[in-house]
Amino acid sequence: MLKRAYYKLFFINLAGFLTLTLFFWNKVPINTLLIGMAFALLISAALSYKFLQRIIVPIQEITDLTRDIANGIYRYGIKDNSVDEVRELYIAVTSMSYKLKETIEELNDRNATLEAILKSIANGVIAFDNAERILTINDSAKKILGVKERDLVGRPVFEVIRSSKLYEVFETLRKEKAFSYKSLEINVFNKHLRVYISPILHPISHVNLGFVLVIDDITEMRRLEKIRSEFVANVSHELRTPLTSIRGFIETLRNGAIEDPKARERFLDIIDFEAERLTRLINDILTLSEIENVKDGYPLEEIELDKEIENIIYIMEKAAKDKNITLKKDLNCKDLIIITNRDRFHQMMINLIDNGIKYTQEGGFVKVKTASDQEKIIIEIEDNGIGIPKDKIPRLFERFYRVDKSRSRKLGGTGLGLAIVKHIVESMKGEISVDSEVGKGTKFTIKFEKRDLIRK
Repeated sequence: MLKRAYYKLFFINLAGFLTLTLFFWNKVPINTLLIGMAFALLISAALSYKFLQRIIVPIQEITDLTRDIANGIYRYGIKDNSVDEVRELYIAVTSMSYKLKETIEELNDRNATLEAILKSIANGVIAFDNAERILTINDSAKKILGVKERDLVGRPVFEVIRSSKLYEVFETLRKEKAFSYKSLEINVFNKHLRVYISPILHPISHVNLGFVLVIDDITEMRRLEKIRSEFVANVSHELRTPLTSIRGFIETLRNGAIEDPKARERFLDIIDFEAERLTRLINDILTLSEIENVKDGYPLEEIELDKEIENIIYIMEKAAKDKNITLKKDLNCKDLIIITNRDRFHQMMINLIDNGIKYTQEGGFVKVKTASDQEKIIIEIEDNGIGIPKDKIPRLFERFYRVDKSRSRKLGGTGLGLAIVKHIVESMKGEISVDSEVGKGTKFTIKFEKRDLIRK
């Protein structure tokens, strides 16, 4: 391209000199000819300068353009005053800049999409190359592994996950000729993890580029499985005890005790008590299961808080009088309307009041108090009963947990009442706490946010 420009410049100068020389040869004095030639040279220099400017300036602009492209700055445009060859070069470079910009923007969009997808995945994802250096790691993986460092790219993956069991599986997988995926469960960072490891294969050549780990935190699932297993064992034990008692007394009656009126009545009373306890146990199990498994919530209705509690206290009066227990009330939420499920609210309050009556000595009291402020509704159920040891309180809401097993069974308790209460409170988006001292009594405090129970 530059050679053609130089040729044009050469022929322009040559034509100018030949024209002047032939025109003025033998016609003008030599001095005049020299002056003419000098004038021709000036014109030629001016034309050459102008012509070279049309080449040099666009080339300089092309140089600046390519430098900008190298720095990630993409621009384009065509200089109309440049020579044809330079204009073609300029068009080609600007077209390359435009297409390069489109390609890089597309790659950036893909990377942003991929990063967004990795961030939105609940499972941990770690990709690493054949040298075991991390290529990418998502936020879920960092959270699961308890890693606080931001930049982990380039770090050895087994510095992040320190598990000899995982490393052995990785080494086995890497040595296999036919690549597949492996899964295993490991315990690291006090968590139970299920890890899937599989190779990253090139889509065309199928060359192994590295490996990807998918990490699933199953700690909660294992905890729930343990709770479920313990629940089944406890249910089996709780059902077996009254059934064994019932069958034993039936067998005793069949063997002749039925002929003894006193023994017969005593045994029948025991069978009736055990059957009633069995019925309560089954009902509590069904209630607890229903509370846990309802997905769409319960039918809600407006109830007047203090008035509803007064009705519940009236229901519990007989049980309290039978044990010479005084039911007290200090209700300070007059005309306060809440939105909840009436049956579940009744069950929550009845369980707590009944619990206070059972574990309070004769002549004692059970007191129900309501209060509210700008943000919260507070319900307290207090008694001056036997109290609960401080070390027992954290487990108080566990299923089938009893502070005093023999006393609880004697009173007909199933060990599920407080577990049911806690589930109901949580379903109403509230929280429950316990304050107790042995020999002085117990106070249950339930707090609800007004915004969760009051219609605006």
